[in-house]
Amino acid sequence: MSRIVLFIAGMLLVATMGSDAARAATETAGSVLGKLNKLPAEQRQKILLEKARTEGEVSFYSSLQAQQIEPFIQVFRKRYPFIKVNPYRVSGNRQIIKIQTEMNAGNHLFDVTNGSAEQAAAIKKIGAIDPYNSPQRDFFNVPNKDREGYFTSLYTIPIVLGYNTNLVKRAEAPRTYEDLLQPKWKGNMFLDDEAYEWFAVLLKHMGREKGLQYMRNLAKQDLRMVRGRTAQSQLLSAGERPLAIALSGHTVLDLKARGAPIDHVILDPYFAQANKLMLARHAPHPHAAALFVDWSLSEEGQSIITTFGRVVARKGVKQRFPELVEKDSFLVDVEFIAPILDQSGKEFSQIFLGR
Repeated sequence: MSRIVLFIAGMLLVATMGSDAARAATETAGSVLGKLNKLPAEQRQKILLEKARTEGEVSFYSSLQAQQIEPFIQVFRKRYPFIKVNPYRVSGNRQIIKIQTEMNAGNHLFDVTNGSAEQAAAIKKIGAIDPYNSPQRDFFNVPNKDREGYFTSLYTIPIVLGYNTNLVKRAEAPRTYEDLLQPKWKGNMFLDDEAYEWFAVLLKHMGREKGLQYMRNLAKQDLRMVRGRTAQSQLLSAGERPLAIALSGHTVLDLKARGAPIDHVILDPYFAQANKLMLARHAPHPHAAALFVDWSLSEEGQSIITTFGRVVARKGVKQRFPELVEKDSFLVDVEFIAPILDQSGKEFSQIFLGR
């Protein structure tokens, strides 16, 4: 079963301890900013800047890679030098654990966070975030934003099959998921050991019973289960195995651009994982948080994100790797993954990890 699922189940039992009284007595960040959003645009921006200047800082829990966080916030600081950004790199299950632990202790330390749709669903479930309808959300289409304002895509991650070009000729690379069941690929493939979203998308595409049978057949192919798509991409480039079933498209293309013997194939169903930007429900610096969210979703902020190779959803922003958006993809957003996260994690673990 997914460690995220197990953790939430346990922590929800204590989520009402200690800090409930304090939370009830404090106006939430979403409420504060909701009032601000009722003002005319010019007045809203003036007050937002004044109050953000008074707050003077913003805490950002981010799943961006460590070498990407600093360049990102440097540009923000250049535009708003009166705001100090306190970044903390955290992702996956550790992100949820950190936020939930702080909540239970009554310590409201972060203002803004970003994470996958899977993490975003869990963070909302524990009551750690509030809706915020940034004016910049007007430049994003559904499903890259939800109706209530809890989630907006900071970026998306198209998922591709990767192969080592020294070990596999392009003409011989798999073209369908059925191709992965061929005997020649047995013992020759990587798969992430927490590929729950990939699992859920394929079941949706194939139909539940057919999809589960496909997964059981694939599990017989002696897959090497490895945590993290970046780690798999590096191992693939090093020739540890010829194929990796589900990699981040931008990572593959970035390594390829730097001369690594790696390339990709887009399989059907082609899907992308949404990485969502979120406002803390009890943000200690709500106005600075709003300013940071607004900028992150702005054309300037999104353009910085593309320099990291990430695919962005804001209209009109030039992509670094346009080949990843030439074909339409299904976006795995919070609405899709939240209702099936528990079941997907459990079934994936049973089939591929034997637990």
